[in-house]
Amino acid sequence: MRRAALASIVVIGLLAGQAEGQTFDYTFVDVPCNPGAPTFCPGGVAVQTIVSGINAAGDLVGSFVDGAKRQHGFVRHGDSYTTIDVPGEWAGVTGTLPTSANGINPAGEIVGSYTLPVNIAVPPDSPAYCSAAFPAACVKGFLYRQGAFFPVLFPGHPGAVPQRIMPNGDIYGCLHDNDLGMSMYGAVWSRTGDRNLMANGGELADTTLDKPMSMNNGATPGGEVIVGLWMDTRRHGFVVQNGQFQSYDVPSGTIKVTVIWDINPRGEFVGTYVDATGRHGFLQEPDGSLPIQLDVTGQTDTIAYGINTSGVIVGTYAVGGLAHGFVATPLVPRRR
Repeated sequence: MRRAALASIVVIGLLAGQAEGQTFDYTFVDVPCNPGAPTFCPGGVAVQTIVSGINAAGDLVGSFVDGAKRQHGFVRHGDSYTTIDVPGEWAGVTGTLPTSANGINPAGEIVGSYTLPVNIAVPPDSPAYCSAAFPAACVKGFLYRQGAFFPVLFPGHPGAVPQRIMPNGDIYGCLHDNDLGMSMYGAVWSRTGDRNLMANGGELADTTLDKPMSMNNGATPGGEVIVGLWMDTRRHGFVVQNGQFQSYDVPSGTIKVTVIWDINPRGEFVGTYVDATGRHGFLQEPDGSLPIQLDVTGQTDTIAYGINTSGVIVGTYAVGGLAHGFVATPLVPRRR
């Protein structure tokens, strides 16, 4: 597979503390939804909103939970929201399936995941297979393109979670079998020939990361740099380049978890870490400087999920057990 790593990463892991440098203008995102049946959203606003991705034009994707505890994907273009729900007919049921939209490219193509009801009457790598004994196998991937849904699967594996889709249509995420642990590997679906071939189980290249419990969460265009997460005794981020894998941890004296969720073409990447004070978002710039801590409105439960070419960051934060989305725009415009 194509791999990547910033040379400065080796230095970063030896430093301590977080930088204050970059400042942002925050706006907040709560998906509006119908206050009546069948969604039951109190006050017309979703119970929980997560913003997972952003493209160069500023279109947002993510997921929300309505008052009936049903999960839906969404895309926001300007001020207009559109619900993205995988059709239940994929599983032979009426209605829609719980859906999360994770990534969007400049063409508006969207990738994400959906969750199935139990169905063991089909092959394990079918888009409709789900085992009650192994719930992880019930999580599958999708591509939404020009108003149509296509399954994103990896032959021989029951589960997949696509995270990002590149301008050329390549998809980054993970495959898994019956768990989200040792059977989970970072994966790439390379689009070749027919633009829908890959999303329908077409021929794939050698596209898995050779570390179990790993996930590809983002890449620069062309896959020169890939970022994500992996786990040994605890969760770490990673950056790979030129075939070299480099683990990454936000420097902190009490670090417990680091995850990288996305990277933009400039090499800036974002994610989250957990230390003794809580969960924080962070921005790592490509110059090897200390990462910038992102805590929305002073809350210590923030996750930075996506970053676009202009350095605009999206994610989620929690207050009182409820999740809200955010968009953080740099006060100093970034060069593309």
